[in-house]
Amino acid sequence: MFVPPFCPYAACAAHTRPPRSAWWAHAGHHSTKAFGRVNRFRCAVCGRTFSTQTFSVDYYCKRVIAYIQLERLSASAMSIRALGREYKASCATITNRIDRLSRQGVALHTSLRKEAGQGEALCFDGLVSFERSQDFPADIGISITAHSRFVLGLSHATTRRSGRMRPGQKKRQERRYSSATFEKRAIQRSFSDHLDMLHRDWATSTTRPLVLITDEKPDYARALRRHPLYLSQSAERRCAHVQIPSTAPRVFANPLFASNYYEREVRKDQAQHHRETCCFARNAANDMNRLYAYLVWHNYSKRYSIKGPVHKTATHAEVAGMAASAIRAARVTMFGERAFLSRLKLLPIDECIWKKTVHQAWSGGRGSVKLPNYAVA
Repeated sequence: MFVPPFCPYAACAAHTRPPRSAWWAHAGHHSTKAFGRVNRFRCAVCGRTFSTQTFSVDYYCKRVIAYIQLERLSASAMSIRALGREYKASCATITNRIDRLSRQGVALHTSLRKEAGQGEALCFDGLVSFERSQDFPADIGISITAHSRFVLGLSHATTRRSGRMRPGQKKRQERRYSSATFEKRAIQRSFSDHLDMLHRDWATSTTRPLVLITDEKPDYARALRRHPLYLSQSAERRCAHVQIPSTAPRVFANPLFASNYYEREVRKDQAQHHRETCCFARNAANDMNRLYAYLVWHNYSKRYSIKGPVHKTATHAEVAGMAASAIRAARVTMFGERAFLSRLKLLPIDECIWKKTVHQAWSGGRGSVKLPNYAVA
């Protein structure tokens, strides 16, 4: 028998701390084509009604799609249209399910991230792609542990196109930039978002300082030297910045190997980031949601070493120090129980993914996606 864990309405006193006494009562049921008979309940505190589906990942869905399979196929280089053909569904339906998968992944990852990779050096680099047009390059910041290759977070920055262009391309760029709004010091802000995450979640000591490995891009050094993570150093909390030339060979001995490895995996497994194809992202927020779903699959489902012995099936999260039982329990919850934004304490780097507020220069800096009410409840 289903027992409501809390009132789903954020304004209700029973939302965060439901009383120990009976705070809900049965309020009938209704029938649906997708889920059959659905029981309803009434909250005794606020008087509002809700159902068992209110706590399901498929809340407000009219069709059931297996999220585990969708996650695997999305991480196997299938585009949105290819997924639509596979499920015989529209692109909007597939995008909606990936959004749900991403939000569930945010809830899972933010709850487990503190337990992984403590003591390892961290690599940070930007994966350069483009969205909507090559005139709007996207620098996607990725922080990842050096040994276990556990991805900590993603950030987004839209920059201006550089390099040589033909006269026609320059005219087209001027026309598009006339109505565009670019974020100032976007890459510096993107790196600072990761530093905020490390400042809150990363434990350091005199014998285990925080070691950041980046390339020689000056934006990274400027952001670090202005951040409290660097300015508040003491004898107990130390931070070191190691810079590696971007021209260094991308081999295992390179300290930035983890970043180079993950960039290669994204190029291979995410259709919108393949090079020299007609498949590319049209919306920055949707692109980041799909990348976050891929991050969760990479950390908690993909084997650490594909070429390793068959009996070694540890994931990147397990190599980073997480218990396999905790990962399995969290994954079951992720695919079944709806996460509520009002019950989470997200950092800006994660809240940006959840609320789809990624800066889009071509639309005046505003996100072109309006979230449904249940996504921000």
